[in-house]
Amino acid sequence: MDKESKAVIGIAKRQVAGGASGEHTLSTGVAVRLTPVSMTLIAEAQATVPEPPVPMWHNEDKDKDEPNPDHPDYLKAVAKADEDRNRASLDALVMFGVDLVDGVPEDSEWIPKLKFSKKMGFVSVDLDSFDLTNKIELEYLYKRYVALATPDMVSVMKYCAGVGEEEVSTAAANFQDNT
Repeated sequence: MDKESKAVIGIAKRQVAGGASGEHTLSTGVAVRLTPVSMTLIAEAQATVPEPPVPMWHNEDKDKDEPNPDHPDYLKAVAKADEDRNRASLDALVMFGVDLVDGVPEDSEWIPKLKFSKKMGFVSVDLDSFDLTNKIELEYLYKRYVALATPDMVSVMKYCAGVGEEEVSTAAANFQDNT
């Protein structure tokens, strides 16, 4: 059995031993059922974000090009890649670890609000890139931008991925607050 399988099984055993049902009411009032998420899925989501290329500089003393991992633009790109990996992990957790007990609400008042938030610059999501008639895409948008607030991500990360306090704090800091 590989490391990822052991981790997921360990989480499931702890949940069964603790009698946890996985049902929660989020801080936004939305009822959800949380389930463990495969570490393989999380790792694959993170792997979609490539490492930025290390810039080169010409070392005149040696008359050759050398990597410059201390270049400020490179350091910013590394930080951005880390942030994008955290976001990809959270997106995997949200899609596969959070089930809406009552589904996406029929009242689609949240869609115009999300469009207005984009127009005002509160959120960066490009709604034109989503098919709002597609169940999965609509569910993603609802979970990511309406149902789950930042405090809820702590519960999701702990329950669905077995993530520790320090990792939760780091990732939660990178989760876009949608309150």
